[in-house]
Amino acid sequence: LVASEFCDHDGPAIARALQEIVESSGAGDQRAVAAAAFAFVRDEIHYTLGPWGVSASTTLERRAGMCTNKANLLIALLRRAGIPAAYGVLSVNAREYFGVIGAPFLTQYMSSTSTHVYAAALIDGRWIKCDPSTDSELANRTAHFCRQTVLIEWDAVHDSMDFLEPRHVYADLGLFADIADRLARPARGATPARMQLWNDYIAFIRREPAFDSIESLLDAYTGRDETAVLIEVADGGEVVAAAASEGRKPPQS
Repeated sequence: LVASEFCDHDGPAIARALQEIVESSGAGDQRAVAAAAFAFVRDEIHYTLGPWGVSASTTLERRAGMCTNKANLLIALLRRAGIPAAYGVLSVNAREYFGVIGAPFLTQYMSSTSTHVYAAALIDGRWIKCDPSTDSELANRTAHFCRQTVLIEWDAVHDSMDFLEPRHVYADLGLFADIADRLARPARGATPARMQLWNDYIAFIRREPAFDSIESLLDAYTGRDETAVLIEVADGGEVVAAAASEGRKPPQS
């Protein structure tokens, strides 16, 4: 239940957010509050890549975050509501566990061994797991061809986790009251240019009509001049001057 550097539920921002969630949902007991908080984090905080060592209130303000950020915010909201909450940690193959949506030109920069963080709440004496990573907008555009982005519903009664292939999950390391040591570490290989490439790809998915297959999505995305520039920058190429000389705008950070 305690607050911490990253799980800063003792601040006014988390308090206001919880009050709004309870009022808008009409939740009357702990289970209903937990489910409403999950739905808020899942859909109102858009999935994107970025630093994982940020506070829950920062994720709330940005309205965006990766799995770790979203789990951290949900845990902060649950603890603010008086519901004991914990961090669940999976050891995963980051090059594979995104499924087909994680194209090789993106996942090649990732380690084959990485961490995926989910949330768990202690309700009626039982730990119940959930994963608010994928928001409804992203799911609506990709879940028909990518099982890993199927929208997760959570009733705070049953475990509800992302649909990860078992062979892509090395181990469930268990539940932790605090993972500040992990959050303080820089992500390996996560250069600003590589993050920008991933987030441009996600933004493209969000703003375009849903594609009928992963092949049509990747054909459309990789066929853009802007994508070619971003890939070269992510690879460490010196392309900004070349882009300018060709009349193309270099990617903005």
